[in-house]
Amino acid sequence: MIGYCSVQRLIRATAWILLLALSWGVGAGAQQPEPAAASVEESEPAAASIEELVVIGDLGSLPDEDVQSVFGFGKSLLYTPRSASTVSEEMMARFDMRDIDELIAVAPGSFTQSFFGVAGSLDIRGTPGETYFRGVRRLDNPGNYPTPIGASDRIDIVRGPASPIYGPAKIGGYLNFSPKSARVEETGGFVDETTGAVGLGSGSWDKRILTAEVGGPARLGDRDFGYYLYSEFEKSGSYYRNSGVRQSLLQASFDANASERLHLEFGGMYHEYTGNQIAGWNRLTQALVDHGIYVTGQPLPLDTD
Repeated sequence: MIGYCSVQRLIRATAWILLLALSWGVGAGAQQPEPAAASVEESEPAAASIEELVVIGDLGSLPDEDVQSVFGFGKSLLYTPRSASTVSEEMMARFDMRDIDELIAVAPGSFTQSFFGVAGSLDIRGTPGETYFRGVRRLDNPGNYPTPIGASDRIDIVRGPASPIYGPAKIGGYLNFSPKSARVEETGGFVDETTGAVGLGSGSWDKRILTAEVGGPARLGDRDFGYYLYSEFEKSGSYYRNSGVRQSLLQASFDANASERLHLEFGGMYHEYTGNQIAGWNRLTQALVDHGIYVTGQPLPLDTD
């Protein structure tokens, strides 16, 4: 009897608990929509204050205007979709660059060529690069003679094929040499006064280089005119016997303003080089590294007969 009463009380208590829980849930559910309506009313002023902003622009990655000249659309290198590096005269002097092989330190995607130690050209994007002088294509130089860089005011290293206006070109890239001139690129005018310099360089293995340059403004009738002359002479020895370097370089560049919109550039370069192609060390021994002793002769036969 006692056990039956305890079970009956437990059932009643459980029923009361369930009833209270259901009544609390129904009341809470009935009151829930009111805050939602309030939130909608509060969000209406915020939605009304959002301003519509429309931006109209052109990326300008591809020119859509008509080209009126054979020289292209007239954009600078900054706005031209090309991958290029420019090495200025100041940069070459700051890093003490002596030949074309040292340009790879500042031009990504460029590599030296394996042509017997003669710095003739560079490999660009895995293929031999071409050489241009003031936009005029020169003959390929696969180690025939060292391409001079001291007479250049700027060297542009362009990755990718050249423009079709230059004719057929290799797909890797090219180098364009701009000679020293009296024109100031930043302003488009000429230098204010005559300027010049004389340099003498020396180094190991009887290396001797003499340079001289002069340039300035002038008048050609009623038009502005500029000139610049550069010369370089080298008579150097070498680590290898009977393998010296003799070269002479003469360059002249002239600039003139034919009109306000027409600018003329002309000049020339004379380069004479005498030297040897060095194949390098093909018998590297410890004695050669430590004492400079080179083993000559023919190798011993390996067969037992």
